[in-house]
Amino acid sequence: MLCARRSDGPRFLNVSTTEHLIAQIIDRLPVRDLLRCRCVSKPWCSLIDSPRFVKAHLKRSIECKAKPGIIIKSFISYSVDFDSLHNKTTTAVEIDEPLKTLLHATGDVGSCNGLHCLYNLQTDLFLWNPAMRKCRKLPDAPAEFLRPFEFDQSSLCGFGYDAVNDDYKLCGSKVTIYSLKANSWRRLPNISGNFQFRGAWGIFMGGALHWITVTAPGSPSILAFDLGDENYKEVPMPRLQNDIVKNMNIVIFAESLCMLEYFPLIRIDVWVMKDYGVRNSWCKLFSVEQPKITTCCMSIRPIFYSKNRKDVLLEVDSKKVMWYNLKKKKARAVKIANLPEIFDLEVYTESLVSPDYNFSCCGPQVPRQPQEKKKQQQQQRNKRDGFLSKGFKLVL
Repeated sequence: MLCARRSDGPRFLNVSTTEHLIAQIIDRLPVRDLLRCRCVSKPWCSLIDSPRFVKAHLKRSIECKAKPGIIIKSFISYSVDFDSLHNKTTTAVEIDEPLKTLLHATGDVGSCNGLHCLYNLQTDLFLWNPAMRKCRKLPDAPAEFLRPFEFDQSSLCGFGYDAVNDDYKLCGSKVTIYSLKANSWRRLPNISGNFQFRGAWGIFMGGALHWITVTAPGSPSILAFDLGDENYKEVPMPRLQNDIVKNMNIVIFAESLCMLEYFPLIRIDVWVMKDYGVRNSWCKLFSVEQPKITTCCMSIRPIFYSKNRKDVLLEVDSKKVMWYNLKKKKARAVKIANLPEIFDLEVYTESLVSPDYNFSCCGPQVPRQPQEKKKQQQQQRNKRDGFLSKGFKLVL
């Protein structure tokens, strides 16, 4: 027990309550500071590495809209400070060794909860957490898994989180699934029907990966692969003005599934599904007048709103980053030193989710004998005592 003196007399806090209070305080810290806190003591390190704390910190970061991380990928990977994008100029900083060599010439399959799935030309697949500076190569994929550079319009690939089974999954073509929880690949039945996919990469939202698809003959639709039950479903489309599949794309914007409808040389309409899965919740947020950006752009992707929501950051043709004022319909370029000629920009939530994520606490447990249980309880008490004596002093 811990005694805390106040003017109205002593008040006692038990150890478990104190641990809870400390966890509540430090889960407000950014990842970089938490990695330093791991060095305070073994109990602190154990607390910060625990699956419960990792999930609590991620949940708070999402709810509080914590400052995100920004990665710019080309043959070399760079990081950019989020706040600096509001300045007239900023700098892209190379990610240094040993990650620089490991991440050279890698492309993105997708990202979720701060964890990125990457591939390279040697057919290797990686999981990478930039905030933690951790990267891990995945087991070799089976032969039927088409490598990312082999994809065609009948292929698909994506990465996301399965909340039902508390697992991260990589979905490959034909159809193969990698489970981080099991650290293995397995085969699923092929998709029934003749689908062609607009883009190989699945967009993760609402527990599912999404692609724009079209049947021959047929109209475009959104096909979703639910990572929980591992089944396919159709997600309703917005009521667009045309059904030309090459003039549409899906992305994530404003924390929603987003449809981009292109009118070449005129404008791009940005639609979002405010209530996931509900057709009537699709609404057109805004339009970007293409001549205000550039006269010959092939693609425009909204990244995020400015703090006052009067501007939108755009990635243009994978070559430029620009702020677009929604009211004035004017654009200004963001000058980024070291910016590669062609790149992909990604905004992500920084997290403690590790590529070596430990799911042992979630799996089946062997029943313990009474003696073992008592021994475990004593170890827990000793650990808590050490947590108090080594890690901190609480003053009320």
